[in-house]
Amino acid sequence: MKKILMLQAVMIAFLWGYQVFAADSANPEISDLTPWLGHSVSIIHLYQGESADNYFAEVAKHAPEGYTVEMVKEFICSQFAVKFKSIYFADKDTIVIDDRIIGKYSYVGSLTTKWKDVRTTWQIFKTDSEEMIGAGFKYVILFPFHQHSKDSLRHAHLRYGNENFDFLITDPSVQMWWPAIYQPETTDEAKIMATMINGAKLQASILPALKNTGKD
Repeated sequence: MKKILMLQAVMIAFLWGYQVFAADSANPEISDLTPWLGHSVSIIHLYQGESADNYFAEVAKHAPEGYTVEMVKEFICSQFAVKFKSIYFADKDTIVIDDRIIGKYSYVGSLTTKWKDVRTTWQIFKTDSEEMIGAGFKYVILFPFHQHSKDSLRHAHLRYGNENFDFLITDPSVQMWWPAIYQPETTDEAKIMATMINGAKLQASILPALKNTGKD
């Protein structure tokens, strides 16, 4: 179990610069959805098409024994899986999912988690919208937009669900679930994919070894 938890922590640190998150806003006080205003899509959108295929193929070249390109893709995509294509933060309290589900959200507060010296503070929002709750978005918890370098993807993290917010932040079943969103209108997707391909070897180094590779 300790080995699994260590792998999870290392993977999160690599994927998103966990220890050095720097939010866009210099003001840490958040009380509404203003920091996320605009149209965003899931990072899964980047994992489509020829550039994404090249990325997964490059990672597979350096992956632990037994991995296929498809297995690499499945593993990486599972970390960011969401049940929406787009999310629009229309104003300080309104969220629109896939241009069709609309709900008003109120700010609940923040919750900070810690692993050793690593801290992450999530901002928690809740809705009473029956439509949103029916779709599974009673709670939306968010981390502000940030990037790790000038050439890296500017993105934000979120989780959502009808479970209570502490479950969504701390339950072991979601510890490797790191949905991410970015704003395509201000993103050079080709450049981002090129950067990711250049880092494929490092990505491969944190893939867990397979339990059974078919050899003695």
